[in-house]
Amino acid sequence: MTKVNYDAFASFDMNECCDHFDSEKQSNWKKIGKFIVADGGEYAHIMESEFDFEDTGAGEYEAFQAGVKYALTKMNIAFEAAALDLQVCEVDLVESMGFVLVRADDEPEDFVKRVLKKPVMMVDSWI
Repeated sequence: MTKVNYDAFASFDMNECCDHFDSEKQSNWKKIGKFIVADGGEYAHIMESEFDFEDTGAGEYEAFQAGVKYALTKMNIAFEAAALDLQVCEVDLVESMGFVLVRADDEPEDFVKRVLKKPVMMVDSWI
């Protein structure tokens, strides 16, 4: 059996995505957010509200995070085995790290254009 690296996620640049849409419009984030499959900033809340953990500490958080990485790595293996042009990538969500589902050859501009279903124009962001 081949050893699997559960930290071998490709990186996706969400900050560059923000250059291609009005990042202050919440309706745009709702569309983009559908593709964020795991947000590290939500782990503790999810453990406590959905899985009845109490007083989650670092150990529980790390175990939950390991489970997320395990499941998403297995998804990437399944996508590849099924010859699907999808992958789960690691993404910097500013306040935490997370994971986003994209096409294997996606560039940030292509991703935004497809998700928002309209032509992409450069937006002056954070200036």
